[in-house]
Amino acid sequence: MKKDEEGVYHFVGPTIPTDAIATYEPHLRENKVPIVVDFGSSNCRLGWAGEKEPRITFRNAIAKSRKDSEILVGNTIGNIEAVRQSLKTPFDRNVITHFEAFETVMDYGFSRLGLDSNGEFLHPLCFTEGPANPNNSRCNLTEILFELYKVPSVAFGIDSLFSLQNHQHFNQDSLVISMGHQTIHIIPVLDGKPCLYQARRINLGGLQLYNYMQRILQLRYPSHTNNITMTRVEEMFGLSSISDDFFTELKKWKDPNYYEKNELKIQFPFVPVCKPPPADPEVLKARRQELGRRLIEINAKKREAKLTENNAFLSHLQVVHGLKNQESKFRKSLDKLRLKDISELESLIDKTRAWIQKAEEAKLRDAQRQEQGAQGGGEPEVKKRREDMGQTERLEFDVWIKDIQTKLQEIRERKAARAARRKQLAKRRTAASQERMRIINQLARNNKEEDTFGLNDSDWDVYKQISRDAEESDSEEETLKAQEYESVLREHNQGEDQLHRNSVEWHRIHLSTELIMVPEIIFQPSIIGLDQAGLAETIQFIFSKFSGEEVERLANNVFITGGLANIKGLKERLELELQQMLPFQATFEVRISEDPVLSSWRGASDWASKPKNMSYGFMSKEEYEEKGDGYFKEHFASNIYTPTPSKIQDPIT
Repeated sequence: MKKDEEGVYHFVGPTIPTDAIATYEPHLRENKVPIVVDFGSSNCRLGWAGEKEPRITFRNAIAKSRKDSEILVGNTIGNIEAVRQSLKTPFDRNVITHFEAFETVMDYGFSRLGLDSNGEFLHPLCFTEGPANPNNSRCNLTEILFELYKVPSVAFGIDSLFSLQNHQHFNQDSLVISMGHQTIHIIPVLDGKPCLYQARRINLGGLQLYNYMQRILQLRYPSHTNNITMTRVEEMFGLSSISDDFFTELKKWKDPNYYEKNELKIQFPFVPVCKPPPADPEVLKARRQELGRRLIEINAKKREAKLTENNAFLSHLQVVHGLKNQESKFRKSLDKLRLKDISELESLIDKTRAWIQKAEEAKLRDAQRQEQGAQGGGEPEVKKRREDMGQTERLEFDVWIKDIQTKLQEIRERKAARAARRKQLAKRRTAASQERMRIINQLARNNKEEDTFGLNDSDWDVYKQISRDAEESDSEEETLKAQEYESVLREHNQGEDQLHRNSVEWHRIHLSTELIMVPEIIFQPSIIGLDQAGLAETIQFIFSKFSGEEVERLANNVFITGGLANIKGLKERLELELQQMLPFQATFEVRISEDPVLSSWRGASDWASKPKNMSYGFMSKEEYEEKGDGYFKEHFASNIYTPTPSKIQDPIT
């Protein structure tokens, strides 16, 4: 993100690598240089062994375009938010399980690498994986590589151990912390050999942190739900940092001065809409006159139709009233009108006459109003805006607006008080409900043999008190008044939302406690409800598996790699945690890889470029066919091969 002169951060947008095809030099083909694939759950990197940088880097995902359902892979996904719903990856956590997606991604990667060997794959393949990768996943993977792509040989290695080998301070004893996109792995290394049986995994990574940050920001700013996309959250996450003392720093945010000084303002992209010039008062006056005339005509037509209907109905009622001496006909007519006797008939006749009289009076008033309008006296005066008023008028206007706001606030407070009262009565152990129950209980105990409640005038006051407590609700008059006041304030732009949607400030959010709370999840996964130990607790558990002398050797070379290693304050926080868990005056040292994102690929590139590793680190197709399920050659950076147990046959009974 980019910070401007006012201290507001603006989105720069993710840098999408070009989708160009790399050059396939002749010496690569002649020397059969191995291809190094760092197949991460976030990004995939491909290049040639011995080089310092991968040739291509792309997002390890596929998606379908909305227009023609075309399969988009890697860098061909231009706007990732547009296809977020159809986005798929080959991974489930850090294990490859979706091999159709894997095949699509590898086709894309090899084609962009520029391979041109007439359908023949000439190069060995060095492939990175996570610790304790299941044999079933590796078996399917090697089957695709050998049977589909016809690779001559394959080597597998753990990405974080490749990164350790690439580190300039490589030591025989080290505690490797790999902070990936979906998982965190901690691997102890003693005497140059990884202790993989003592390694541990935390099911937490950058993806979970991004999701949590997106949810809390969308809940805090519901008006900007669509603006707070995952891509923008990834950019905002770069502003966060890990605190040395989380709870102490969290309390500081209660201070308004500290909040105002340390909050970060994030500006969303915004293009102001130019307001149209104010309309001519004469044009507005003509529109009002035309609208008023049409409204009068419509009401007159409706009133005339209703008047005709009421006159016909009155004539019918009078005819029925004339049949009062004919008992049978009169009774049938009353039944059709759903009337009981002649008194209801006469009452209905009086009401109908009253309706007709009111309609005639309204018709006369409309005629008079129309006549006055024709003479020029019927158009109301055009309302002035506050900007067009003089100083005296402006002061009077402000006093009037203030009075409206005060009255609206009083109505809202009365409504809130009644709502709180009803809420208190609904609960059992509140003072209001207990008082009401006490009165009812007292009335019930006065006289159990004879119920005389209501005979005395004082009983009516008690009844009204109980009814008011239980059934007091907002009156219709108050609700109408509140709506009237709100419409007046909206008309004069005096509502509660002073920031208009067309202003820059409205399209801005503020980051505060999220800056330290989101990365704190690494040390406290319980914040997001994850029932696992944090990073410091897991390290302490691993230390408990070793002797004091071995713990000292591990603690003096803690190595951090992976994308999350770039979080500010991680090194200082981990040093503080190590100081607290180690004995008094124990020494320790924490190092972060120089390039946590690319160090795994560089380590694998350096390892695969050495000729001696080709003989014992790469597995040929013949060895694959001979050894079977999930086999691979072991080396320093690899997993430990454990054959898959064969299924035990049930004894024949």
